[in-house]
Amino acid sequence: MTVLADRPTRVDFMAFYEAGRLAIEGQAAKAYDWAQVRPLQAALLGVDEQEVETFLGWINPPHFLFAVLPFSLLPFGWAWFLWAVATALLMAIAIRSVLPEAATPACILALCAPAVFTCASVGQNGLLTAALMAWTYALMDRRPVLAGVALGLLTYKPQFGLLPPLILAATGRWRVFASAATTAIAALSAAVLVFGPGILEGFLESVALSNDRYLAAANSVLPRIQSVFALVLGITELPNTAWAVHLAFATAVAAIVLRLWLRRPEGPEEARATAAIAASFLMTPYTWVYDAPSLVVAGALLWRAGMRQGYLAWERPLIVLACVSTQVIAFTGPHSAIVPASWLVLLALAWRRDRAWRLSQGPSATPS
Repeated sequence: MTVLADRPTRVDFMAFYEAGRLAIEGQAAKAYDWAQVRPLQAALLGVDEQEVETFLGWINPPHFLFAVLPFSLLPFGWAWFLWAVATALLMAIAIRSVLPEAATPACILALCAPAVFTCASVGQNGLLTAALMAWTYALMDRRPVLAGVALGLLTYKPQFGLLPPLILAATGRWRVFASAATTAIAALSAAVLVFGPGILEGFLESVALSNDRYLAAANSVLPRIQSVFALVLGITELPNTAWAVHLAFATAVAAIVLRLWLRRPEGPEEARATAAIAASFLMTPYTWVYDAPSLVVAGALLWRAGMRQGYLAWERPLIVLACVSTQVIAFTGPHSAIVPASWLVLLALAWRRDRAWRLSQGPSATPS
């Protein structure tokens, strides 16, 4: 197996691993300093420092260190392997909460999605993101405090948090809102307390560095970024144009999703949840192929609605198509439009599901 090979392979998990090791040594703030991390990664690979050119920096908020630190106590290969297994297990458990009626087949099929293999193969955190997304929306109206905890922990990927606070406030889900805010503040405060205040400064500096490295101009890694911004920047090579188009697109997506959540009476929770998850990924300019496992969560939510209410025409094949779309990368290479197109399909299916429900309720349900 690649992860257990004698000679480590250069993958994204190296950034997590070295950040955890620095935290163990009491130097967590250095994880955000590429000049400090580069020689560590070279030593791990057993190569000269000059051979480590590709940036694999630690750019997550400080509290994500709590998740990766235990794995850094292990040899690299085992750490990567167990990270992939642990996050896949969390995603499987979360899928069970979305589709309890068909838990076993749902978990098996979910873990067979191409995006899951892509994420695990580089040791990224997309499976953890998918699990937290699933718990946030599957538990929102049944266990609001736990849903808020999941959403609060999702702040380790702050780019996906543009719309959820607005949805919660607009719909009066204040228990979820309070739980999420408390969890996020507590997690960040704990990180600053444990790792020192310098870690917060390091994180803010890394955000600016990431913007300059990935979003300021077209480059060779741009096709791996799955956003409208990256797509337009790759076509035009004009950052200002890309930002303008992306802002207009994100505003339209937000309006569609808020409309779905604010309609009265509220439509199927699966449609609202799928739309909200889709918006989380469509509104940010910074999301990668390894974040795509959340497509499976959104697809599972729509599948659950179909099991309860009956499937709409072409709904099942379109859900499957959206969930396996990342396999295209194996044949064509990365392209910025692949995952956004899948999210747009799921957003359209969510709107259609809500509309079908309203039509089935008769005239009394149409005013909104």
